[in-house]
Amino acid sequence: MKKVCWADLFKRNLYYEQKDVTQNIFSLRCFCLIVLFYTFAFILNVLGIFIVDTQIFLYGYVGALILVAVYLGALAVLGFEHPGTKYLNITFIALLVTIAGCTLTYHTIIIIIIPIIFASMYAERRLAYYALVLTILAIAVSTYVGYFYGVCDANMVLLTCTSLSQLSENGHFLLDQVNENPAVTLAMYYVFPRSLLAIAFFAVCNNIFHILKKTMGSAMRMKHLAEIDDMTGLYNKNKLLETLDGEITMEKQIAVIYWDVNQLKKVNDTYGHIEGDILIAKVAESIKMVMDANASAYRYGGDEFIMLVPNGNDEIAEDIIRRWKKALKQISSDSKIPISASAGYACGRGNEIKKIIGMADKKMYANKEVHREK
Repeated sequence: MKKVCWADLFKRNLYYEQKDVTQNIFSLRCFCLIVLFYTFAFILNVLGIFIVDTQIFLYGYVGALILVAVYLGALAVLGFEHPGTKYLNITFIALLVTIAGCTLTYHTIIIIIIPIIFASMYAERRLAYYALVLTILAIAVSTYVGYFYGVCDANMVLLTCTSLSQLSENGHFLLDQVNENPAVTLAMYYVFPRSLLAIAFFAVCNNIFHILKKTMGSAMRMKHLAEIDDMTGLYNKNKLLETLDGEITMEKQIAVIYWDVNQLKKVNDTYGHIEGDILIAKVAESIKMVMDANASAYRYGGDEFIMLVPNGNDEIAEDIIRRWKKALKQISSDSKIPISASAGYACGRGNEIKKIIGMADKKMYANKEVHREK
């Protein structure tokens, strides 16, 4: 299994565009960003700008740092491509906002819904519900822990207060008399309403991401169809030109195999153009049968095909052609029309790709002349 290079997290790479990998990397970045904001709040508190008990905030900040260490360790073990990584991301983001909520009770009303936002980004129903449950738990835990041990919101104290005279007696704060049953009060006026808001936000957020996913899926399908040749199912010439312009690694070795269908004009004249199209499709089928996972094949012209083999050399190209000849022989064994094609290959560096294609083309035509002589 391929591991992500941590130094390349901010570089564009096709590997990172695989399913969930991009989202996992984005979640890591945002997790670190939340930690930075929490660190900034901690510094402001030390400077006396935040009215928060320093000891309480210190406990929360140390807990957050321990959480970061555990999260990064687990992430290093799983990797970004593991199917469980997205659950790991949502879990630790929820734990982080819970810690922040416990120390900054009335400052964290908005960030408590962050797990829902990140889960919606994956557009996966099970993960979304998992994030919703974590969010409701985070709301409950941060409310109660924040009330009893963290920073108490003044509104919490005043919920059951009928007169300001109830707040103090002989200079002492009478929390028990003001709020004789805080657990029920907090559940009614804080946990329950905020949970309803979280559920509403969950529904809206997931619908938005579902629509975006559907729209992007349609766009990707249209893009894919625009790159595919209808007759053969291979990539078309436009996709080849796009690949040559952007996706070829200039420094790496590459092999190019060039095919041309034999006697297509004769088949068209003798059997009709429908049979000629079948001939082209059969040759394309034989090419697909021998195409390696890292290779890509294209219909370059009416009866011409090109295969690009990254890291390919003479031995690999010859092996592909050898296997292709066997596949073509198998396909043509029960055909009423003659099915044959000529192939040639060339190898070189990616920065000379057009020259390599020309060399493969020449070798193909040399082999085609040999076929005509026979």
